[in-house]
Amino acid sequence: MNFASIIAFIIVFGVIVTIHEFGHFFVAKKFGVVVYEFSIGMGPKIFGTNKNGTNYVIRILPVGGYVLMAGADQDNEYLNELRPGKVVKIKFANQHTVNFIDISEDPITANEQLMRISAIDINDKLSIKGVIDEETKRELQFELAPDTKVRAGEDRIIQIAPKDRQLPNISLWKQILVNFAGPFMNFVLAFVLFFALAFSLIKVPVSNSQINPIKNYPAMKQGLKKGDVITKVDSSKISNWTQLTTAIENVGDKTMKVSYRRGNKSRTVTVKPKKVVESGGTQYLIGVEQDTTTGFANRIKYGFSSFFGSATSIWLALAHLIEHPSLNQLGGPVAIAKTTSAATADGFLSLVGLTAFLSLNIGIFNLIPIPVLDGGKILLNLIQAIRHKPLSEKVNQWAMIAGVVFMILLMIAVTINDLLR
Repeated sequence: MNFASIIAFIIVFGVIVTIHEFGHFFVAKKFGVVVYEFSIGMGPKIFGTNKNGTNYVIRILPVGGYVLMAGADQDNEYLNELRPGKVVKIKFANQHTVNFIDISEDPITANEQLMRISAIDINDKLSIKGVIDEETKRELQFELAPDTKVRAGEDRIIQIAPKDRQLPNISLWKQILVNFAGPFMNFVLAFVLFFALAFSLIKVPVSNSQINPIKNYPAMKQGLKKGDVITKVDSSKISNWTQLTTAIENVGDKTMKVSYRRGNKSRTVTVKPKKVVESGGTQYLIGVEQDTTTGFANRIKYGFSSFFGSATSIWLALAHLIEHPSLNQLGGPVAIAKTTSAATADGFLSLVGLTAFLSLNIGIFNLIPIPVLDGGKILLNLIQAIRHKPLSEKVNQWAMIAGVVFMILLMIAVTINDLLR
Protein backbone atom coordinates (compact mmCIF):
# COMPACT_ATOMS: atom_id res chain seq x y z
CA MET A 1 0.00 0.00 0.00
CA ASN A 2 1.22 3.48 -0.84
CA PHE A 3 0.78 6.54 1.39
CA ALA A 4 -2.43 7.65 -0.37
CA SER A 5 -3.99 4.20 0.17
CA ILE A 6 -3.08 4.24 3.86
CA ILE A 7 -4.69 7.67 4.31
CA ALA A 8 -7.75 6.49 2.36
CA PHE A 9 -8.04 3.39 4.57
CA ILE A 10 -7.87 5.50 7.74
CA ILE A 11 -10.48 7.97 6.42
CA VAL A 12 -12.87 5.27 5.17
CA PHE A 13 -12.71 3.27 8.40
CA GLY A 14 -12.77 6.45 10.49
CA VAL A 15 -15.95 7.71 8.80
CA ILE A 16 -17.74 4.36 9.10
CA VAL A 17 -16.77 3.86 12.77
CA THR A 18 -17.55 7.47 13.72
CA ILE A 19 -21.02 7.30 12.14
CA HIS A 20 -21.71 3.97 13.86
CA GLU A 21 -20.64 5.12 17.31
CA PHE A 22 -22.39 8.47 16.87
CA GLY A 23 -25.65 6.55 16.44
CA HIS A 24 -25.25 4.89 19.85
CA PHE A 25 -24.05 8.15 21.40
CA PHE A 26 -26.84 10.36 20.03
CA VAL A 27 -29.73 8.07 21.00
CA ALA A 28 -28.26 7.32 24.44
CA LYS A 29 -27.90 11.06 25.12
CA LYS A 30 -31.47 11.68 23.92
CA PHE A 31 -32.74 9.12 26.43
CA GLY A 32 -30.74 10.75 29.24
CA VAL A 33 -28.08 8.05 29.58
CA VAL A 34 -24.76 9.35 30.92
CA VAL A 35 -21.98 8.78 28.37
CA TYR A 36 -18.51 8.65 29.90
CA GLU A 37 -16.50 8.45 26.68
CA PHE A 38 -16.88 8.66 22.90
CA SER A 39 -13.75 7.07 21.43
CA ILE A 40 -12.67 6.66 17.82
CA GLY A 41 -9.86 4.14 17.32
CA MET A 42 -8.27 1.77 19.80
CA GLY A 43 -5.06 1.74 21.82
CA PRO A 44 -3.13 4.73 23.21
CA LYS A 45 -4.78 8.15 23.10
CA ILE A 46 -3.65 10.73 20.52
CA PHE A 47 -6.07 13.50 21.43
CA GLY A 48 -8.74 14.02 24.06
CA THR A 49 -11.10 16.74 25.19
CA ASN A 50 -14.08 16.99 27.52
CA LYS A 51 -17.49 18.54 27.10
CA ASN A 52 -20.45 18.27 29.47
CA GLY A 53 -19.01 15.29 31.34
CA THR A 54 -18.21 13.22 28.23
CA ASN A 55 -14.63 12.61 27.10
CA TYR A 56 -14.09 12.71 23.33
CA VAL A 57 -10.98 10.73 22.39
CA ILE A 58 -9.08 9.82 19.23
CA ARG A 59 -6.82 6.78 19.60
CA ILE A 60 -3.87 5.60 17.55
CA LEU A 61 -5.25 2.41 15.90
CA PRO A 62 -7.94 3.21 13.28
CA VAL A 63 -9.72 -0.15 13.59
CA GLY A 64 -12.72 0.45 15.81
CA GLY A 65 -14.21 2.65 18.47
CA TYR A 66 -16.65 2.61 21.34
CA VAL A 67 -19.14 4.61 23.39
CA LEU A 68 -18.72 4.00 27.12
CA MET A 69 -22.15 4.39 28.71
CA ALA A 70 -23.09 4.32 32.37
CA GLY A 71 -24.20 0.86 33.43
CA ALA A 72 -23.52 -0.71 30.03
CA ASP A 73 -19.95 -1.72 30.74
CA GLN A 74 -17.79 -2.30 33.79
CA ASP A 75 -17.87 0.57 36.26
CA ASN A 76 -15.66 3.40 35.14
CA GLU A 77 -12.22 3.18 36.70
CA TYR A 78 -12.36 6.79 37.86
CA LEU A 79 -15.67 6.36 39.66
CA ASN A 80 -14.13 3.38 41.45
CA GLU A 81 -11.69 5.85 43.01
CA LEU A 82 -14.57 7.43 44.94
CA ARG A 83 -14.31 5.23 47.99
CA PRO A 84 -13.94 5.70 51.76
CA GLY A 85 -10.45 6.90 52.72
CA LYS A 86 -9.80 8.69 49.44
CA VAL A 87 -8.77 12.35 49.76
CA VAL A 88 -10.44 14.47 47.11
CA LYS A 89 -10.98 18.14 46.27
CA ILE A 90 -14.60 19.28 46.10
CA LYS A 91 -16.47 22.32 44.82
CA PHE A 92 -19.90 23.50 45.90
CA ALA A 93 -22.95 24.53 43.88
CA ASN A 94 -24.26 25.97 47.17
CA GLN A 95 -23.59 25.45 50.87
CA HIS A 96 -25.45 22.11 50.91
CA THR A 97 -24.58 20.66 47.49
CA VAL A 98 -21.34 19.43 45.91
CA ASN A 99 -21.20 19.53 42.10
CA PHE A 100 -17.52 18.86 41.38
CA ILE A 101 -15.06 16.26 42.73
CA ASP A 102 -11.38 16.31 41.76
CA ILE A 103 -9.51 13.03 42.32
CA SER A 104 -6.40 14.07 40.36
CA GLU A 105 -3.02 14.76 41.95
CA ASP A 106 -3.11 18.41 40.85
CA PRO A 107 -2.69 21.09 43.56
CA ILE A 108 -5.80 22.42 45.26
CA THR A 109 -7.21 25.68 43.85
CA ALA A 110 -8.73 28.65 45.70
CA ASN A 111 -12.36 27.56 45.25
CA GLU A 112 -11.80 23.91 46.22
CA GLN A 113 -12.03 22.17 49.59
CA LEU A 114 -10.14 19.04 50.67
CA MET A 115 -12.22 16.13 51.96
CA ARG A 116 -11.33 12.64 53.17
CA ILE A 117 -14.30 10.51 52.07
CA SER A 118 -15.96 8.36 54.72
CA ALA A 119 -19.11 7.48 52.73
CA ILE A 120 -20.43 8.24 49.25
CA ASP A 121 -23.52 7.25 47.24
CA ILE A 122 -23.52 8.14 43.55
CA ASN A 123 -26.45 5.91 42.55
CA ASP A 124 -29.47 6.42 44.79
CA LYS A 125 -29.31 9.09 47.52
CA LEU A 126 -26.56 11.11 45.81
CA SER A 127 -24.62 12.14 48.88
CA ILE A 128 -21.04 12.46 50.06
CA LYS A 129 -19.80 12.37 53.65
CA GLY A 130 -16.32 12.98 54.95
CA VAL A 131 -13.80 14.85 57.06
CA ILE A 132 -12.93 18.37 55.95
CA ASP A 133 -11.05 19.53 59.06
CA GLU A 134 -8.39 16.92 59.96
CA GLU A 135 -7.83 18.55 63.35
CA THR A 136 -11.38 18.21 64.63
CA LYS A 137 -12.10 15.02 62.61
CA ARG A 138 -15.63 16.33 62.25
CA GLU A 139 -17.61 14.64 59.49
CA LEU A 140 -19.93 16.64 57.25
CA GLN A 141 -22.46 15.35 54.76
CA PHE A 142 -23.51 17.08 51.54
CA GLU A 143 -25.85 16.35 48.68
CA LEU A 144 -24.41 15.55 45.26
CA ALA A 145 -25.89 17.40 42.30
CA PRO A 146 -27.31 14.96 39.69
CA ASP A 147 -24.81 16.32 37.15
CA THR A 148 -21.78 16.26 39.45
CA LYS A 149 -18.53 16.03 37.50
CA VAL A 150 -15.55 13.91 38.56
CA ARG A 151 -12.14 15.10 37.36
CA ALA A 152 -9.25 12.66 37.02
CA GLY A 153 -6.97 14.86 34.92
CA GLU A 154 -6.87 17.78 32.53
CA ASP A 155 -8.90 16.03 29.83
CA ARG A 156 -10.52 13.29 31.94
CA ILE A 157 -13.77 14.59 33.39
CA ILE A 158 -16.82 12.37 33.67
CA GLN A 159 -20.28 12.80 35.10
CA ILE A 160 -21.72 10.63 37.86
CA ALA A 161 -24.68 8.53 36.76
CA PRO A 162 -27.71 8.15 39.02
CA LYS A 163 -29.52 4.85 38.47
CA ASP A 164 -32.19 6.38 36.27
CA ARG A 165 -29.46 7.59 33.90
CA GLN A 166 -27.74 4.20 33.49
CA LEU A 167 -28.45 2.19 30.32
CA PRO A 168 -29.78 -0.99 32.02
CA ASN A 169 -32.33 1.07 33.96
CA ILE A 170 -34.08 2.84 31.09
CA SER A 171 -37.05 1.23 29.30
CA LEU A 172 -36.30 -1.92 27.31
CA TRP A 173 -37.51 -0.41 24.05
CA LYS A 174 -35.13 2.49 24.62
CA GLN A 175 -32.24 0.08 25.26
CA ILE A 176 -33.05 -1.70 21.99
CA LEU A 177 -33.05 1.60 20.11
CA VAL A 178 -29.69 2.57 21.65
CA ASN A 179 -28.21 -0.77 20.53
CA PHE A 180 -29.79 -0.60 17.06
CA ALA A 181 -28.78 3.04 16.46
CA GLY A 182 -25.19 2.16 15.48
CA PRO A 183 -26.08 -0.22 12.60
CA PHE A 184 -28.94 2.09 11.60
CA MET A 185 -26.52 4.99 11.11
CA ASN A 186 -24.33 2.72 8.96
CA PHE A 187 -27.39 2.06 6.79
CA VAL A 188 -28.08 5.80 6.59
CA LEU A 189 -24.47 6.51 5.56
CA ALA A 190 -24.59 3.80 2.87
CA PHE A 191 -27.93 5.12 1.56
CA VAL A 192 -26.64 8.70 1.34
CA LEU A 193 -23.38 7.65 -0.35
CA PHE A 194 -25.12 5.44 -2.93
CA PHE A 195 -27.37 8.36 -3.87
CA ALA A 196 -24.41 10.74 -3.94
CA LEU A 197 -22.73 8.29 -6.31
CA ALA A 198 -25.86 8.07 -8.47
CA PHE A 199 -25.82 11.83 -9.05
CA SER A 200 -22.02 12.11 -9.40
CA LEU A 201 -21.52 9.58 -12.18
CA ILE A 202 -21.69 10.87 -15.75
CA LYS A 203 -24.06 8.03 -16.61
CA VAL A 204 -25.75 5.31 -14.55
CA PRO A 205 -26.88 1.82 -15.57
CA VAL A 206 -30.57 1.57 -16.49
CA SER A 207 -32.73 -0.23 -13.96
CA ASN A 208 -34.10 -2.89 -16.34
CA SER A 209 -32.44 -5.36 -18.75
CA GLN A 210 -31.74 -2.81 -21.48
CA ILE A 211 -28.47 -3.67 -23.22
CA ASN A 212 -25.57 -2.29 -25.21
CA PRO A 213 -24.05 -5.06 -27.41
CA ILE A 214 -20.27 -5.44 -27.64
CA LYS A 215 -18.62 -5.49 -31.05
CA ASN A 216 -17.50 -8.88 -32.42
CA TYR A 217 -19.59 -10.84 -29.91
CA PRO A 218 -22.57 -13.15 -30.70
CA ALA A 219 -25.32 -10.76 -29.53
CA MET A 220 -24.36 -8.03 -32.03
CA LYS A 221 -23.81 -10.59 -34.79
CA GLN A 222 -27.38 -11.82 -34.25
CA GLY A 223 -28.76 -8.31 -34.72
CA LEU A 224 -29.18 -6.99 -31.16
CA LYS A 225 -28.69 -3.22 -30.87
CA LYS A 226 -28.12 -0.60 -28.17
CA GLY A 227 -31.43 0.08 -26.35
CA ASP A 228 -32.91 -3.38 -26.88
CA VAL A 229 -34.52 -4.82 -23.75
CA ILE A 230 -34.02 -8.54 -23.19
CA THR A 231 -37.21 -10.12 -21.85
CA LYS A 232 -36.43 -13.83 -21.88
CA VAL A 233 -33.51 -16.28 -22.03
CA ASP A 234 -34.82 -19.72 -22.98
CA SER A 235 -37.67 -20.23 -20.45
CA SER A 236 -36.38 -17.70 -17.89
CA LYS A 237 -38.27 -14.40 -17.80
CA ILE A 238 -36.01 -11.36 -17.47
CA SER A 239 -36.84 -7.98 -15.91
CA ASN A 240 -33.50 -6.73 -14.57
CA TRP A 241 -29.78 -7.03 -15.16
CA THR A 242 -29.13 -9.50 -12.34
CA GLN A 243 -31.71 -11.93 -13.74
CA LEU A 244 -30.15 -11.59 -17.19
CA THR A 245 -26.59 -12.31 -16.09
CA THR A 246 -27.75 -15.22 -13.90
CA ALA A 247 -29.77 -16.77 -16.75
CA ILE A 248 -26.84 -16.52 -19.18
CA GLU A 249 -24.45 -18.05 -16.62
CA ASN A 250 -26.88 -20.95 -16.02
CA VAL A 251 -27.02 -21.78 -19.73
CA GLY A 252 -23.22 -21.87 -19.96
CA ASP A 253 -21.80 -22.90 -23.34
CA LYS A 254 -25.10 -24.08 -24.84
CA THR A 255 -27.03 -22.30 -27.56
CA MET A 256 -29.84 -20.17 -26.08
CA LYS A 257 -32.96 -18.45 -27.30
CA VAL A 258 -32.92 -14.74 -26.47
CA SER A 259 -36.18 -12.76 -26.66
CA TYR A 260 -35.96 -8.98 -26.70
CA ARG A 261 -38.10 -5.90 -27.21
CA ARG A 262 -37.20 -3.06 -29.58
CA GLY A 263 -39.73 -0.25 -29.38
CA ASN A 264 -43.14 -1.91 -29.68
CA LYS A 265 -41.87 -5.02 -31.42
CA SER A 266 -40.70 -8.29 -29.84
CA ARG A 267 -38.22 -10.65 -31.46
CA THR A 268 -36.39 -13.87 -30.66
CA VAL A 269 -32.96 -14.94 -31.87
CA THR A 270 -30.72 -17.95 -31.27
CA VAL A 271 -27.35 -17.09 -29.73
CA LYS A 272 -24.31 -19.34 -29.30
CA PRO A 273 -22.08 -17.98 -26.46
CA LYS A 274 -18.44 -17.17 -27.17
CA LYS A 275 -15.76 -18.94 -25.13
CA VAL A 276 -13.47 -16.46 -23.38
CA VAL A 277 -10.39 -17.64 -21.45
CA GLU A 278 -8.98 -15.16 -18.92
CA SER A 279 -6.77 -15.31 -15.82
CA GLY A 280 -9.92 -15.74 -13.72
CA GLY A 281 -10.96 -18.81 -15.70
CA THR A 282 -13.16 -19.72 -18.66
CA GLN A 283 -16.39 -17.82 -19.37
CA TYR A 284 -19.10 -18.13 -22.01
CA LEU A 285 -20.38 -14.71 -23.07
CA ILE A 286 -22.97 -13.44 -25.54
CA GLY A 287 -21.39 -9.97 -25.36
CA VAL A 288 -23.80 -7.47 -23.83
CA GLU A 289 -23.25 -4.62 -21.39
CA GLN A 290 -25.85 -2.96 -19.22
CA ASP A 291 -27.02 0.17 -21.02
CA THR A 292 -26.49 3.54 -19.34
CA THR A 293 -28.43 6.80 -19.13
CA THR A 294 -28.25 10.32 -17.69
CA GLY A 295 -31.96 10.48 -16.77
CA PHE A 296 -32.98 11.80 -13.34
CA ALA A 297 -35.49 9.00 -12.68
CA ASN A 298 -32.90 6.37 -13.52
CA ARG A 299 -30.43 7.99 -11.11
CA ILE A 300 -33.03 7.71 -8.35
CA LYS A 301 -33.65 4.06 -9.26
CA TYR A 302 -29.90 3.44 -9.37
CA GLY A 303 -29.49 4.84 -5.84
CA PHE A 304 -32.24 2.58 -4.48
CA SER A 305 -31.13 -0.48 -6.44
CA SER A 306 -27.50 -0.03 -5.34
CA PHE A 307 -28.52 0.14 -1.69
CA PHE A 308 -31.03 -2.73 -1.68
CA GLY A 309 -29.03 -4.82 -4.16
CA SER A 310 -25.90 -4.55 -2.00
CA ALA A 311 -27.89 -5.31 1.16
CA THR A 312 -29.40 -8.39 -0.48
CA SER A 313 -26.04 -9.68 -1.68
CA ILE A 314 -24.55 -9.24 1.81
CA TRP A 315 -27.45 -11.07 3.46
CA LEU A 316 -27.21 -13.91 0.91
CA ALA A 317 -23.44 -14.14 1.43
CA LEU A 318 -23.99 -14.24 5.20
CA ALA A 319 -26.61 -16.99 4.86
CA HIS A 320 -24.25 -18.99 2.64
CA LEU A 321 -21.46 -18.52 5.17
CA ILE A 322 -23.67 -19.89 7.94
CA GLU A 323 -24.58 -22.93 5.81
CA HIS A 324 -21.05 -23.45 4.49
CA PRO A 325 -18.53 -21.92 6.95
CA SER A 326 -15.23 -20.89 5.36
CA LEU A 327 -12.60 -18.33 6.28
CA ASN A 328 -12.06 -17.68 2.57
CA GLN A 329 -15.46 -15.98 2.49
CA LEU A 330 -14.40 -13.48 5.17
CA GLY A 331 -12.10 -10.51 4.97
CA GLY A 332 -10.41 -8.74 7.89
CA PRO A 333 -8.46 -5.47 8.07
CA VAL A 334 -5.79 -6.79 5.68
CA ALA A 335 -8.33 -7.67 2.97
CA ILE A 336 -10.19 -4.40 3.49
CA ALA A 337 -6.92 -2.45 3.26
CA LYS A 338 -6.10 -4.23 -0.01
CA THR A 339 -9.58 -3.49 -1.42
CA THR A 340 -9.30 0.14 -0.29
CA SER A 341 -5.94 0.41 -2.06
CA ALA A 342 -7.50 -0.85 -5.32
CA ALA A 343 -10.45 1.53 -4.96
CA THR A 344 -8.10 4.45 -4.31
CA ALA A 345 -6.25 3.66 -7.53
CA ASP A 346 -9.58 3.67 -9.42
CA GLY A 347 -10.45 7.16 -8.20
CA PHE A 348 -12.55 9.06 -5.68
CA LEU A 349 -15.96 7.79 -6.84
CA SER A 350 -14.77 4.20 -6.55
CA LEU A 351 -13.72 4.94 -2.97
CA VAL A 352 -17.16 6.43 -2.25
CA GLY A 353 -18.82 3.27 -3.56
CA LEU A 354 -16.54 1.09 -1.43
CA THR A 355 -17.29 3.19 1.68
CA ALA A 356 -21.03 2.80 1.08
CA PHE A 357 -20.71 -0.98 0.65
CA LEU A 358 -18.45 -1.40 3.71
CA SER A 359 -20.78 0.73 5.85
CA LEU A 360 -23.71 -1.45 4.83
CA ASN A 361 -21.64 -4.57 5.46
CA ILE A 362 -20.57 -3.46 8.94
CA GLY A 363 -24.12 -2.43 9.82
CA ILE A 364 -25.48 -5.86 8.86
CA PHE A 365 -22.56 -7.72 10.49
CA ASN A 366 -23.19 -5.90 13.77
CA LEU A 367 -26.76 -7.22 13.84
CA ILE A 368 -25.57 -10.83 14.06
CA PRO A 369 -26.84 -12.09 17.46
CA ILE A 370 -23.41 -12.66 19.01
CA PRO A 371 -22.88 -11.20 22.49
CA VAL A 372 -20.63 -8.11 22.33
CA LEU A 373 -22.08 -7.20 18.90
CA ASP A 374 -25.15 -4.95 18.76
CA GLY A 375 -27.29 -7.86 17.57
CA GLY A 376 -26.24 -9.89 20.63
CA LYS A 377 -27.17 -7.02 22.93
CA ILE A 378 -30.56 -6.69 21.25
CA LEU A 379 -31.05 -10.46 21.67
CA LEU A 380 -30.38 -10.13 25.40
CA ASN A 381 -32.90 -7.24 25.51
CA LEU A 382 -35.53 -9.46 23.85
CA ILE A 383 -34.80 -12.35 26.23
CA GLN A 384 -35.29 -9.95 29.12
CA ALA A 385 -38.60 -8.81 27.62
CA ILE A 386 -39.80 -12.42 27.34
CA ARG A 387 -38.66 -13.35 30.86
CA HIS A 388 -39.94 -10.06 32.34
CA LYS A 389 -36.66 -9.80 34.20
CA PRO A 390 -33.02 -9.39 33.21
CA LEU A 391 -30.56 -12.25 33.07
CA SER A 392 -28.29 -12.50 36.10
CA GLU A 393 -25.16 -10.37 36.09
CA LYS A 394 -23.06 -13.55 36.02
CA VAL A 395 -24.83 -14.90 32.93
CA ASN A 396 -24.48 -11.52 31.19
CA GLN A 397 -20.76 -11.41 32.00
CA TRP A 398 -20.13 -14.93 30.72
CA ALA A 399 -22.10 -14.21 27.55
CA MET A 400 -20.04 -11.09 26.91
CA ILE A 401 -16.76 -12.89 27.66
CA ALA A 402 -17.70 -15.69 25.27
CA GLY A 403 -18.58 -13.13 22.60
CA VAL A 404 -15.30 -11.25 23.05
CA VAL A 405 -13.23 -14.46 22.92
CA PHE A 406 -15.06 -15.64 19.81
CA MET A 407 -14.58 -12.31 18.01
CA ILE A 408 -10.87 -12.11 18.94
CA LEU A 409 -10.23 -15.67 17.73
CA LEU A 410 -12.21 -15.01 14.56
CA MET A 411 -10.28 -11.80 13.88
CA ILE A 412 -6.93 -13.57 14.40
CA ALA A 413 -7.96 -16.44 12.13
CA VAL A 414 -9.27 -14.11 9.40
CA THR A 415 -6.15 -11.92 9.54
CA ILE A 416 -3.82 -14.92 9.28
CA ASN A 417 -5.89 -16.24 6.37
CA ASP A 418 -5.72 -12.83 4.66
CA LEU A 419 -1.93 -12.77 5.02
CA LEU A 420 -1.58 -16.31 3.67
CA ARG A 421 -3.69 -15.37 0.66
